[in-house]
Formats: sequence, C-alpha cells, structure tokens
Amino acid sequence: MRPATIPRRHGRSALTVLVTAALALAACADDDDDDGATGTTGAAATEPTAAAPTTGATGTTGAAPTTGAVTATTGVTDTTGATGTTAAAGGDEDVVTDYLSFTGGTAGAADESLSPIAIGWVNAQGGANELPEATAGAEAAVDYVNTELGGIGGHPIELHTCFIVEAEEEGQACAQQLVNDDDVAIIAFGAVVTGNEAFHSTVAGGKPVIIGVSANPADNTAENTYALYGTQTSVLGPWGTYARDVIGAGTAAVVFPSQAGANSAADATTAGLEAAGIDVTSVGYEPEATDLIGPLTAAGGQNADVVIPMTDVAGCVNLYNALQQVAPDTPVVSNPLCLAPPVAEGTGGDLPQWTYGIAQSLPGDASAPDSAVYLETSAQHGLDPAQAGSPFAALSWSMILTVAKFMNAVGPDGITPESMTEQAQAFEGPLIMGAPSVDCGYDPEQPAACNNQTKFYQYNGQGQFEAVSDWLRPPE
Repeated sequence: MRPATIPRRHGRSALTVLVTAALALAACADDDDDDGATGTTGAAATEPTAAAPTTGATGTTGAAPTTGAVTATTGVTDTTGATGTTAAAGGDEDVVTDYLSFTGGTAGAADESLSPIAIGWVNAQGGANELPEATAGAEAAVDYVNTELGGIGGHPIELHTCFIVEAEEEGQACAQQLVNDDDVAIIAFGAVVTGNEAFHSTVAGGKPVIIGVSANPADNTAENTYALYGTQTSVLGPWGTYARDVIGAGTAAVVFPSQAGANSAADATTAGLEAAGIDVTSVGYEPEATDLIGPLTAAGGQNADVVIPMTDVAGCVNLYNALQQVAPDTPVVSNPLCLAPPVAEGTGGDLPQWTYGIAQSLPGDASAPDSAVYLETSAQHGLDPAQAGSPFAALSWSMILTVAKFMNAVGPDGITPESMTEQAQAFEGPLIMGAPSVDCGYDPEQPAACNNQTKFYQYNGQGQFEAVSDWLRPPE
C-alpha cells in the first residue's frame, strides 16, 4: 500500500490541537492546519524560564489511558547533563504527596452550614466522545476537600457543571451559563474538545480558565487561560531530547494518520526531533488504512534509529503489526494513546513493549509516591479504581486540588475572578502528579501554555513500567 502523503524531511509544527492522549478525538477539534504543512518549526523548542524539575516525580501530559493500577520499577536513566534535559531540583521534595500542605487547607470536614463555594466545571459528556471519568475525578476531589481538607475556610466547595455533548454551539451556551453565574469565580476544564473557540470567545477573559493539557488549538491562545501541564505542541518537543540524549538516535521515522490533530502532533514531534539535530522522515497515511507497511517503509522505519507513531488506537495496532514485519527490533517511542486497553487486545493480549512519553505522572504507577497517594486517596472518596487509571480522572483530581490551593491562598471572602487570575498567574508549581515547575505565558505564540516537560517510560510487559528519563524539555 502506498503512503497517503510523500515523505517529508522538514515537518513544521502547527500551533494547534489535541492533547496527546486525546488523538482519537482529533476529528472533533477545530484545526486551522488540516494538512499539517504550515506553522513555525521553532514552536516546539521554546523553553520556559521556570526552575528545573526533579527526578523524584513520575509522569504524563495528561495521558496514559490505562485502567486500574499497574506496577512499575523506578530505575531512571541519568540524563541530567544533556542539553534540553531538566536537572534535579531537590529530589522527592518536589513530588506532591501531602495534599493538606499543598492546598493550604485545614484537617477535618467543612462546615455544611456555611455557604458553598462554586467552581465552574466543563467537560465533554453525554455524546459519542464523552469522557465522564474526568468529571468522576473532579467529583472525588471535591468530596476529599470537603471531608478531609476543611473545604475553603470551612466552606464546602461544589461544582457548577456544564457538559458539551457534541455541538460546537454548546461551547457558547456553557460559557454564557458560567459567566452569568455570580457564584463562579474560576472555571476548570475536564476533557473539552468541542466548542472551545465559542467558549473562550464568550468568556473573553472575564473569568480564569484552568486546563490540565489543552485539547483544542483555541485553548492555546485564549485570554486568561492556563494549561498547567502544557499543550500538545509544547509537550511533544521533548521527543527530540529523549531520542537524542537517551537513545542516541541520528535518524527517526514518524508515521501518522493524515487528519486534523494527528497532522499537528506529527509536525510538533518532527520539529522537536529536528531541533535535536535528528534527520526525520515524516509520512502520513489515509486514516482508514490498515496495512501500514507502505507508510512505515516510506518513512524509513526499516533503517531508522527510532520509530515514532503519532496515531490513534487503531493505528497503534496496525503499526505494531507492520513493525513486526519490517523492523521488529527498532526502538519505538509512542504517544500515550497506544496505552489504551484496545491496543493490548489487538496486539496479542498485552501492550506493545515500547517507550511512552507522558506529561503527567503515570496514573497507574503505584510504585511512584505521588501516583500511589492519588490512587489510595481518590479510591477513599468514591473514584472507581478502573477510572482512576485514566489520565483524565487524574488530571481533574489534580486541577480541583490546585484550584482549592488558589482559593485557600485568598480565603473564602477574597475569592473573585481577579484574585483567582492573580493566583493562576503567580503559580510556579509543583504540579500534582506532574512537573515540579510551572511558567504560564512563557511562549508568546501560545500564551496559555504553562509547561513543556515530558517524562518517558519503558513498558516491559505484564503491567511493568520503568521510568527511563527525568522530566525533559524540548531541545534548545
């Protein structure tokens, strides 16, 4: 089968699109660059000025869709001396395991007789592409704050929700609802891939919007919006650092389905690889294609030092099958979507033993202290363990606790859109189950980006993950 596009040795990063873990939902997101051929190659290499992170955390951009807990070994390859690699900044002290201290709360239950404090909550829910586990994680965090962390100055918190089912105009309706809700001073996103542009246009910066990882290009340039764990463009640049400094790669083959979202993911990855001095051939294929031997060989996968699939769940399975015939021993560094259970079902009952890059702590990694605390605590507050392994549940849990931190900092009587904006702008980390540093606005081309750090895990089979890098930034 011939590839759908000709090989490209100089892919360009379009400033767009879906969080790496949500590539399967890419068709739902607007993308101004559907052919993946425009944009600036420098975007993925922009580096925040925040302090370097620690080796103690373990992590994803919000993104390993595993279900339930997995175990992992904790050996870490020492790459702290390499360009583009973040060095240790104090060891485990930057890993958030003490939620009471992090949020600034008070041990004990909130006073249910006091008036509740609202947090606006938006999620994709009710349609074909719903991700209810994001709301489940947020609800568990609300219960935790109210029963163990004293609420906010004794006041319980509650979610004022608005769900986007599938229509673009629903984003405007949600925005109007929350803008007109005087009890809401800050809005948090779950997994929102539809209606984003209409939502942000309507809010118009009037209330701060907190996002884990941006899932739509409209998020990245929206006023008063903060993607704490990064954007798709920002967190894919470190693929170049990892390939160069850990693998020692000189050549790379990038393979992706030619469709909105995947195009920009491939371009951002290619930009990071090229910034690291790696010779890249990037090849797209028709999304319906199942035999990927043609695109893989056109990208030079049979001879490349590393193969990088920027694809959806079906593509993960199909590329795995192609690799078994063309290059079974070539290192593969994948986006986290290939960690989905259907991939294991399609590849013989277990996940491919590849390396996976993620920008939030691997949610199911019970050997990592921050993940273990999350799994144990969220289960105590109603989060089904089968949902807890979802990156969307983990990100939502983390964001609600971060918003609680902002609210405790000003007290229940000081919570306004203005004070919440000030808290978001001043926040420097560490992130719960994420990188230890935050620098919102470091990239003027996507001002909502607050991070560009990614961590890499090797999957060794039978549920065993091994951290093989520290937090990495894009190559300089």
